[in-house]
Amino acid sequence: MGKLKFKNLSDKEIDYMHVVYKDSDETWDSRMHILKEFTGKSERTVLKWCSDLGFSERKEPEPEQFQKAKEKQHDKSKKRFIITWGQCNTNVHTKFLSNIETYAKYINADIHVIAGRYRNPTSLKTEKYGKNEEVWSDELLPYLDANRHDIHRFVSILADIKIQPTAARPMSSMSAVSGDNSCIFGAPKVHMEMIPVLEGREPKMMVTTGACTIANYTETKAGKKGEFHHTLGFVIVEIKDNERFYLRQVTANNNGSFNDLFFNVKDNEVTTNKSVAAIILGDVHVGDHDERILNTTFNDLFIKLRPDNVILHDVFNGHSISHHEEDDPFKLYERELDGTNSLKTEIDNLLIWLEQLAEYKVTVVRSNHDDFIDRWLKRVDWKKQFKNKLEYIEYSAALLRGDAPKGIIPYVIDRKFPQFNTLDRSSSFNILNWELGHHGDIGTSGSRGSLLQFRRLNTKCVIGHYHAPGRFDGALSVGTSTKLRLDYNKGASAWLQSHVIIHHDGKAQHINFIGSGGSYTTFKI
Repeated sequence: MGKLKFKNLSDKEIDYMHVVYKDSDETWDSRMHILKEFTGKSERTVLKWCSDLGFSERKEPEPEQFQKAKEKQHDKSKKRFIITWGQCNTNVHTKFLSNIETYAKYINADIHVIAGRYRNPTSLKTEKYGKNEEVWSDELLPYLDANRHDIHRFVSILADIKIQPTAARPMSSMSAVSGDNSCIFGAPKVHMEMIPVLEGREPKMMVTTGACTIANYTETKAGKKGEFHHTLGFVIVEIKDNERFYLRQVTANNNGSFNDLFFNVKDNEVTTNKSVAAIILGDVHVGDHDERILNTTFNDLFIKLRPDNVILHDVFNGHSISHHEEDDPFKLYERELDGTNSLKTEIDNLLIWLEQLAEYKVTVVRSNHDDFIDRWLKRVDWKKQFKNKLEYIEYSAALLRGDAPKGIIPYVIDRKFPQFNTLDRSSSFNILNWELGHHGDIGTSGSRGSLLQFRRLNTKCVIGHYHAPGRFDGALSVGTSTKLRLDYNKGASAWLQSHVIIHHDGKAQHINFIGSGGSYTTFKI
């Protein structure tokens, strides 16, 4: 663009400069570079123009639509809520919104669209939305929300908090704003994070919604990253009673169709899912597992969704030979008294537990608790073993013969269940472009793993290990299938019993068990 003259600046040019000047997602140098290119002037001149135009003091009145959204009330008679996010000056994904409306009618849910305020300077080149006003599409107005709602005694919708849609971590530093309540933020990314709570407190979960509007971002680094992670989606909350709620995130396909648990919604029609491509269970730890959760999983969830694949993490617990307890004489005495220091008994119990999954296509992911046996074999003096001497000799011989290249736990499982797929540490196991073969404790180049680190991989993935469900863009972690309080999670804990299912359309979804009843939904099919 040629050099501009201050006295000849049009309203559209001034508005464009103001949006760039205020774009906090860009660095100051980047903003100055854009404005220098746009005006054809030096930085000194650009700064003088911005000052003369009053950008530092300029505060625009809130649009009328937004003022009404700030007064939005939730329907207290409803027991189900669908919450998504819609950007101003942006087209709605009409098929997706229509399917949301169909689903809401089917399950009797209250719809909330959190009002997203974000201006794309490049969109100012069109006249569709008038002179740089914040306008939401007419389809969103009945649902537009910029208020705060406590829809349950433990759940809040925080539609009054503006989050930049280009924010890499939209919930950063927000863990305290809802007090004890789980909370829902409006953002076009789909993130989930558990907040540690003290024993006896209700679990606290923070989630973002995904969007019902199409991607509309600036042509900047932050804008392009935001466009890449832009996800069609919503959060569904089910109210069971005064004490219990269930919360899930739903992501949609480009055609606006989506799956939520048992239901598929496409072309304004709701049908029932007969199966899912995979279910990844929360870490099992046979012996510390919660029978209520797994009974519900096997006798309800599996029956209704018939998973094509079942993926297991940390099936072996390792109490009998744990290196964490070998220097604790009191714990060793306790295990001697109750018999839990017998490796043979622990292995036998593991194999008995696995028998209930013999009819399924099972993949066992090599996990850190599996390593307990291999570490024990390298660490102890077999001559000083009494309880587990025979197991030491047997498993050492298997390693020496080369019969256990993937480790002892895969070796034991392979002998009893040859139809199962057992993985080693470097195995890849892929279903519908989701990498499911890694436990999550080991990161890149042998470093300690974290969900944020796995987020940077060049593939979507579902991992275990942390016992707390989480989601950062294309990286998900399951929770646990154990009891929520064990010997080693003292103090505040973020653990939650949670699985992940992968639908046949390739979309993944957490199934969260909340409360002592071992249930996960109010839906009846």
